[in-house]
Amino acid sequence: MELTKGTLAIAAQGKNFVVLGADSKGMLGDLVGPIVIGSSRAMKIALFSNHVGTAIYGAAEFGANILLQFENAKERDLDGVTNVLEKFRVFCRDKWNEWFRGVGGQLFLGFIVAGLDKSQNGEYNVPRIYSIESPLNFAPALHPYGYACRGIFPLGTFIMDEKYQEDMSVDDLCSLVESTISRVAQVDPRIGLPARIALITPMEGARIVR
Repeated sequence: MELTKGTLAIAAQGKNFVVLGADSKGMLGDLVGPIVIGSSRAMKIALFSNHVGTAIYGAAEFGANILLQFENAKERDLDGVTNVLEKFRVFCRDKWNEWFRGVGGQLFLGFIVAGLDKSQNGEYNVPRIYSIESPLNFAPALHPYGYACRGIFPLGTFIMDEKYQEDMSVDDLCSLVESTISRVAQVDPRIGLPARIALITPMEGARIVR
């Protein structure tokens, strides 16, 4: 059994900020058969640092444990999305291999890691979006097109591709990510509301806004 196998996670970047969103439906059961339990209280977004956040998709109980252990182990002043991503992917790889080496099954875990890097002037204002997944040994994938949809992503990708613009305002991009998750939830019972939204900006840092 796996929790939140039906997740839709979205990251989108503006000129100098990032919006991170995910649905809130957790499911216990096999998606090829009957769903045993469905709950709309899952929190799939976490904040790593002042300028970095993540969204979990896949086997979320194991992901939550990895996040907790990484938070306890990481340097207190670690920040910047590329720096955090490099440390976090190695931590994920080592824990996953420790836990599941030689174990059968089809467990899957992924994270979108998104936020801001420092520019040449030393300010955190360069947005970047990465993803890492267990089948690829948590090798980092960079999403250079302004947004990324992971988990149950086809319809979300279609909507984002149609509506996303690089020069969107903070409010407009938050609304787009939230409305995309809501539209997918209307047609896919594996996606549940409310949508959780985090915003990462140079001045106010990373915070949950919905």
